[in-house]
Amino acid sequence: MQILLEITDVHKTYRIGPALVPVLTGASLSVAAGEFVAVTGASGSGKSTLLHIAGALDRADSGTVSFKGQALNRMSSGQRHVMRNRSFGFVFQLYHLLPELNVLENVMLPAMVAAPTWMALVRARPRKRQALALLEEFGLKERLHHRPGQLSGGERQRVAIARALINEPAVLLADEPTGNLDPKTGQTILDVLLRLHKDKGQTIVLVTHDPQIAALADRTVRLLDGRVQVA
Repeated sequence: MQILLEITDVHKTYRIGPALVPVLTGASLSVAAGEFVAVTGASGSGKSTLLHIAGALDRADSGTVSFKGQALNRMSSGQRHVMRNRSFGFVFQLYHLLPELNVLENVMLPAMVAAPTWMALVRARPRKRQALALLEEFGLKERLHHRPGQLSGGERQRVAIARALINEPAVLLADEPTGNLDPKTGQTILDVLLRLHKDKGQTIVLVTHDPQIAALADRTVRLLDGRVQVA
């Protein structure tokens, strides 16, 4: 079993005004290639913080985070940026689509990141076919030129998932991806994630407070008192 992501004894404390609020107090988690892991816990337990640190969106105060044996915490900001763009896909509760871009442009955006302005379109061109294929797979073929404000919540989240997949990430990190959706629409998003995992072997780490959603994963862990425990 190949371990893709290894989080070891991670600590993270935030300052809120004059107060120091410890969120992670020695969290450790290993994720194998092709595994679907659900991270549960009470609101404020540090689930999103753990996910952000795992995907190099945030830095731990101490501890180590390794991806394929490379220590993310020892990388420069530039190296972390490249690693984050190429190896991790992110799906958030609030979609984070750019309102001025259409569906196709939003999906292709990660393929254009980190390239000089004059190279952005050249770099993204080989990904256009993949973007079109993803959008067709997710039932969005007729929405290519729509802007986010013209889409339903479920459509926006499917666009966000396609965007997360455009660079063929090794790990998909999903933070409450159905949190803003009604149960029926949320189920369609879960079906997309399950199909990615089962049919394509996509490695997924999903944060959720819903035990029914967590039960869909291969393995569930729980954050309690800033540490990862077996659920």
